[in-house]
Parts: sequence; C-alpha cells; structure tokens
Amino acid sequence: MAARTKRRAKFDFRGRPFVWWIDGDKYLRIISLDKKFVIAVPLGIESDYWPVVQVIGPEFPGIERRERRPIVVVGPPIETHVSMGAWVDQLLHWAFEPGHELVRVQEPIRFL
Repeated sequence: MAARTKRRAKFDFRGRPFVWWIDGDKYLRIISLDKKFVIAVPLGIESDYWPVVQVIGPEFPGIERRERRPIVVVGPPIETHVSMGAWVDQLLHWAFEPGHELVRVQEPIRFL
C-alpha cells in the first residue's frame, strides 16, 4: 500500500516519488511512496545536536535493515532562512550521499 498523499507536499527526488509534511507542529516527516524510506526531524527540541533525524523506515544508507528502529542520528547542518522544500531537499541529498558519516544520538529527544 502506498503512502498517503492528501494534504502532503508531493515531489520527485532522483526519479523516486516522496511526500513531506509537518506533523502536529512537532515533526517534519519525509517518506517515500513505497514506505521504505521514512524519516522524521523533530522541530522545537532541546538537544546538544541539531538537527537530529529519526530513521524509522527500513531503508537508510549506512544503517542495516535489521537494526531496531527508530535510530536517531545527527543530521546535516541546515542553512538558515531556507524554505521548507529546500530543507527537505538538503536532508535527502545528505541521506542518500554515498559514504556520509552517521553520528548516533543516544539521548532522549526533549521538546521545548
């Protein structure tokens, strides 16, 4: 079953369909329509690392499918004053970049 697209921004990344949306003012969620790639970026959090990316789906370069989800990693530095669509694009370029470094975060995520 494909991911829901109603009220979500649809886009194509490297020939693959994705959607993104803001979930409850707490998360930026990005998901491939086949539901294999699923990430969430907590918004308005208190952390030594920001942005952090929660890897929820089974597909994420650099993380084995058999590892228990969610896995929290430090995301890429995000340019200030960019649109949400540009931020989504930056996150996906980072995620699918071959050999990108993954720094795992063990601390719990605390919302402000």
